[in-house]
Amino acid sequence: MPTTSERRAAAAEQLIRALEAAGKRNTAQRYAICRALAAHGGHPTVAEIYATVRSDYPMISQATVYNTLETLRGLGALVALDIANHDHIHYDLDVGAHINVVCRRCENIVDLHLESVAPLLDEASARSGFEIQYEAGLILYGLCPNCRRRRSNRQPAAETRQPEEADDE
Repeated sequence: MPTTSERRAAAAEQLIRALEAAGKRNTAQRYAICRALAAHGGHPTVAEIYATVRSDYPMISQATVYNTLETLRGLGALVALDIANHDHIHYDLDVGAHINVVCRRCENIVDLHLESVAPLLDEASARSGFEIQYEAGLILYGLCPNCRRRRSNRQPAAETRQPEEADDE
């Protein structure tokens, strides 16, 4: 079974091959962007990839990172997630059918793979009459376990509290 670093290296190589197949030159900056994207292991933004790559390539621009990610998105190598109430796009290397679960408090995004996603999309298509085009999949919102735990630790037990009386004296 491949290690995490081997899987990430393979993912970076796959992204580079996608760019080369589209006729894009394999520059050191593009290669670094692909490596950073694969190494992130989550749902990075342009700013996060830019910050990672900039340490090795201080002259790289955010536009180069954005354009490379958008090219990869256009090639179907990744998906752009437009998360509600976020002012930035997250990118997802997992282009297969899955659900992205987003924490409303800490903004953590978790991929949830269920066997029932494809049948759910089929049923939605059948009931709506729409030809469902799976792109970013389903996005569900809630509170992650850590934020729920923090919330429950902060909330005092329900207690009956009498309103304070005004001091008229």
